[in-house]
Amino acid sequence: MKAILFTLTILISLFTQAQKTDNLPSRQPEKPVESIHVEKIADDSLCTTFLIWIQTGVKQHFHSAHTENIYIIEGSGEMELDGKIFTVKAGDYVLISKGKVHAVTATTPMKVLSIQTPRWVTDDRKYVTPTRKPHNEMP
Repeated sequence: MKAILFTLTILISLFTQAQKTDNLPSRQPEKPVESIHVEKIADDSLCTTFLIWIQTGVKQHFHSAHTENIYIIEGSGEMELDGKIFTVKAGDYVLISKGKVHAVTATTPMKVLSIQTPRWVTDDRKYVTPTRKPHNEMP
């Protein structure tokens, strides 16, 4: 009986100290998305987490101070990473090391979880002259 009470006490303690939780697949943007919409959903001393809706694409860029971890929640597209092009879809995970040029072209609208490490304290998105244009980018 003491073991059960001890376990329940620990579980209650863990649940009452839980951090913010969110159902990301059901989350909708705060405003209509024309091309891309970014919302910060979490932030601490080690990382910043964003939820990103992508209608068309994100131009080639790199982060000089951040590593980006991307998880595709929904949608699909083509990703360019360090000169290589590959297909991405819901359920895929991509690690983008700092300094690596990357871009994405959505073939269907995408919802992406982006975790930037370390903490995002300044705009670290450096756009580059594209080596190719996404097929659906307007001239």
